[in-house]
Amino acid sequence: MTHAMLVRRLHGQEGEVDGEEVPATPKKIFQLLNQTIEALSYIQSPELALRLYLQCAEAANDSDLEPVAYEFFTQAFMLYEEEIADSKAQVTAIHLIIGTLQRMNVFGVENRDTLTHKATGYSARLLKKPDQCRAVYACSHLFWIDDQDGMKDGERVLLCLKRSLRIANAAQQMANVARGSNGPVTLFVEILNKYLYFFEKENTHITSAAIQGLVELIKTEMQSDTTTPDPASDAFFASVLRYIQFQKEKGGPIGEKYNTINV
Repeated sequence: MTHAMLVRRLHGQEGEVDGEEVPATPKKIFQLLNQTIEALSYIQSPELALRLYLQCAEAANDSDLEPVAYEFFTQAFMLYEEEIADSKAQVTAIHLIIGTLQRMNVFGVENRDTLTHKATGYSARLLKKPDQCRAVYACSHLFWIDDQDGMKDGERVLLCLKRSLRIANAAQQMANVARGSNGPVTLFVEILNKYLYFFEKENTHITSAAIQGLVELIKTEMQSDTTTPDPASDAFFASVLRYIQFQKEKGGPIGEKYNTINV
């Protein structure tokens, strides 16, 4: 992405590039990039085109060009909806979108809300329930960004985590119907990890009672006769419990938060 690198160099110094009669500005280079990427989408390279749209959005973010960054995201979402049909490619694409959006700091409240709403909506419509679950809980990070002022919406973080938990429950039920047994508890443990992350980030909507309830849910699922044994999931959960116990024993402010959680 040589053009995107040039944009970053030109940011703040709109002027002539050596050998060019017409001043090369970031906006003009972005227009050229948009035309180039659009051509890629016409020759059946939608995954590459989407990656390039997102890279350009980041470059526009670095140049403090909100309308340009928003347009690149709009193009990326259109490409995702219209051209990326393979389920595995959709999973990769939505995580790329979420990760890029998480790093953006140029958007105002309205534009950011629009884009995060689209990201969470597409996440919940992925083909497979486990993919839905993981994408939705990844979206929780769009509402809690440490180095951005005003980007700590604890209530919306909790809504994402609760939604991912409902999807994980649905995945268990579908596995029971299809195979006569529940799947492994991996998704529940992954969600527990997210709860712990935001718990330590002082998100007051994530309570020790909610974490305790999730721990008990996982234990109940693991002890059920209908749950598929899975050594990797068991080891994962045991590791999380050891972490909780370690934090309890360490003391200090974090230790006090963990004291009410029984493992």
